[in-house]
Amino acid sequence: MTLVARILQTLSEIGEGTLNSFFPATYPEAKLWRGLLGLDARYKFSRTSFSTSLSRLKLMGLVERRGTKKTSIWYLTSRGEKYLKKEMDKPRPDGVRRLVIFDIPEKEREKRRVIRGELTGLGYSQLQKSVWMGEVPLPKDFIILLDTLNLHGKVHIFSIRERGTLQT
Repeated sequence: MTLVARILQTLSEIGEGTLNSFFPATYPEAKLWRGLLGLDARYKFSRTSFSTSLSRLKLMGLVERRGTKKTSIWYLTSRGEKYLKKEMDKPRPDGVRRLVIFDIPEKEREKRRVIRGELTGLGYSQLQKSVWMGEVPLPKDFIILLDTLNLHGKVHIFSIRERGTLQT
């Protein structure tokens, strides 16, 4: 889960919070909040970077702030709740590597752009221009998109369950 999703989830669960609630003065309390955010000691972020993240979330309309800067209270907006629900509903990595390989002609470049955007949104990374890899199951919507764009025979999906093997 991304830090943004963790912040939104925490605000959703506690209702509202101050910046100090994420960065308490004493270490035992800080350790508790890091645990609530699902962050172990190796995950480094500063009060400033966290504050910047909250400000970005505010610009996106996902959180709101009440009060002055020093005593501001942050809470989740309805747009933030919808965003969080969408984030939580996203497929999660399952440890099975998948390769998506496509050969879409230049005259259909817009279709390539759409496929690349979908794969990026699913957390896949580009190995080459038309070869992508990820560990998130491809949702039915992706397969339906391939059907809608009439890309049969142009997009191939492989699952790699064990190192050194390919299965279709």
